[in-house]
Amino acid sequence: MSFTRQSTTLLRSCSSATRAAFLGSQHGLCFSSIFVGHINSGRRGAVSPPPPPTAHRFLHATTCLAKSDTKDRRKAKGDVTNSKAKSSGTAAAEPSSSSSEGGRPKPNPEDPFDFTDLEFAWNRAAERYEEQLKQLRAGGRFNAEAIGAVRVRPDKSNPGQTFPLHELAAVVPRGGRTIAVLVHEAANVKPVMSAIQSSPDFNQQPQRSEDNELELLLRVEPERKDGLLKRAKETCHAWREQIRAERHRRDVVHKKWRKDNIVTSDDKTRLDKELQKLLDKRMAQVDAKEKEVLLHISRETR
Repeated sequence: MSFTRQSTTLLRSCSSATRAAFLGSQHGLCFSSIFVGHINSGRRGAVSPPPPPTAHRFLHATTCLAKSDTKDRRKAKGDVTNSKAKSSGTAAAEPSSSSSEGGRPKPNPEDPFDFTDLEFAWNRAAERYEEQLKQLRAGGRFNAEAIGAVRVRPDKSNPGQTFPLHELAAVVPRGGRTIAVLVHEAANVKPVMSAIQSSPDFNQQPQRSEDNELELLLRVEPERKDGLLKRAKETCHAWREQIRAERHRRDVVHKKWRKDNIVTSDDKTRLDKELQKLLDKRMAQVDAKEKEVLLHISRETR
């Protein structure tokens, strides 16, 4: 008798409780299907091969409630992170929207007739062009103030660091057409010489004084009257163009305000008239300054 038949006979002779305990054990699992089939049917004979062992799925140790809590914590953490990112992005964007360009105030839609932004831009342009006209009145490029404004680079290893010449030396007219440059420190003599020589306005090699190694001498060649008058007119023309450009910039703001219904049609008309008055006043100032400079150059220059 085979092992399977012997096992079947043995199980039949056992009580029902013993059979149930054996079949439910780990050793009886692989033979359960065979034994139960033989016991119930009472048939003897060939037996089908046992089925392959089934892989048992073990449950995760984490409970569903713990998984839900973990998921909620992760979601809350993500919400906090996103909130911080949005707040930081908003904080970074707010200064750029409220900041002014180079210190220039922005037009205020709550007070449309406040032209502080325009006056600021016009005043800044006036300072620049009046300085240029001042140099032309002093004889053009070759004067003490123009020479003192030349940028000097004392340290070649730091090309981004430059200083105006008047901070490193004293520029003193010696009479006639000679100007002396008295350098404060010997280490800056060569940088000052290089700066003057490479300047497009001067382009000459300063000469060392025989009596003082810190003194450099420049031979001034004044510009001709025609060149000074031409440059003065060009400077005033550029000044007027700058004023018109700033006026156009403010006019664009007025059109946008009207389109967005920030101002009424009547207010837009009043704004345009006020803007034109300010423009005419500025143009009159440029005309007066140009007339003054041209007259001075004509009288003082041969």
